Amino acid sequence: MAEIVVDSTTEEQVEPREARSPDSVVPAGTLLTERVAQLFDLKPSEVSRYTSKLNTLIAYAKIKTDDHSVDGLKWAIKSLGTKLGTPPLGEKLLPYLTKYAYLYLESRKIEKEMEKYHDGE
Repeated sequence: MAEIVVDSTTEEQVEPREARSPDSVVPAGTLLTERVAQLFDLKPSEVSRYTSKLNTLIAYAKIKTDDHSVDGLKWAIKSLGTKLGTPPLGEKLLPYLTKYAYLYLESRKIEKEMEKYHDGE
């Protein structure tokens, strides 16, 4: 939404105003984990068992997208699933994606540690 301001020269100037709708509230913690768990058709009773795996995927998704809304994070996780394809026979999708996300996060952490040493050269 924009607010119209009329100054002394009687010209209209449009000043952008940041508007936040109630739908753009980003849930955190348990609510976010439950929403992401819907991607994997987990029952509410199963969510607590997979919380650490879901949190790893959420951390990965937050790095991959600037949109930290629920839909933005879900999109990033879905795109990871598309990128990796189907898991090997007998392996479920959630652990398969989590392994990749964990390795990706760890490699970023290692790269940052290595940069500390390279900056000194």
